Amino acid sequence: MQTIGERLEEARKHKGISLREAAEATKIRGEYLAAFETNSFQIDLPEIYIRGFLRNYANFLKLNGERILTDYDALSSSETPQSYAPAKREGRSESFGRMDLGESEDSGTAVVTDERQQAGREADAPSDRRRESAPFGGEQGPDRSLYLKIGGLVAAGVFGVILVLYMVVSVIGSDPADRADPADEDVEGTRELFLVGRGDIDEVRVVEIDTDEVLYDGSLSEGSRVSIRRRGPVEIVVSHREYLRLEEDGRGGNTPGSGRGRARWEGWPE
Repeated sequence: MQTIGERLEEARKHKGISLREAAEATKIRGEYLAAFETNSFQIDLPEIYIRGFLRNYANFLKLNGERILTDYDALSSSETPQSYAPAKREGRSESFGRMDLGESEDSGTAVVTDERQQAGREADAPSDRRRESAPFGGEQGPDRSLYLKIGGLVAAGVFGVILVLYMVVSVIGSDPADRADPADEDVEGTRELFLVGRGDIDEVRVVEIDTDEVLYDGSLSEGSRVSIRRRGPVEIVVSHREYLRLEEDGRGGNTPGSGRGRARWEGWPE
């Protein structure tokens, strides 16, 4: 009865492919396939990998993978330790398997070629090393560059959030005196007029004559000071003229008369 290795080797040769071609097709290292074909199952791999590789290789060679695993289980449970040793074949070396003799083109001397050893060395190429980490011939995981790109995006996002928070804290924590108040800025073409209460005034109404814009409409208490900006002459209606003082351009004066009245203000005379 043929051993597992003999059946695998015979099926591969019947398929007309080398160990290297079989390794490339199954994504299983050539040295593992060579060991299977010599019934050497003591490979430094977890048992689940050995069974998976053995099933995949058998199915690739059109053999019954489950039948091969059943025979492998029977071989593993055998009480004779020699069952793990490579089977001796007539006309072949026990240590090297089948050997082909060829003539060297340069010197004419005989060259011994070990098919399995050569295939094992070829299977150690860098292209196969990338695959051996994935069980049962699976492909390698995502490229590291993808993780680097994701990490860069995350770092950029965190930096942006920190920058925004810093700007917000800087604005909130700054001294209010350092922030310019638009109301304190001079408006081009206007003059600042102050209404000062020398007593309680029930009604003060200031209207710009050219535009009919109401600049102030309210009351004044004693000691209060209200600032308005005018572009041209204004009309002032006041309930107690004796209590209203006007200040402009660093000068000031009381409105003439007493009681309710109406006055036109264009500024101090030149």
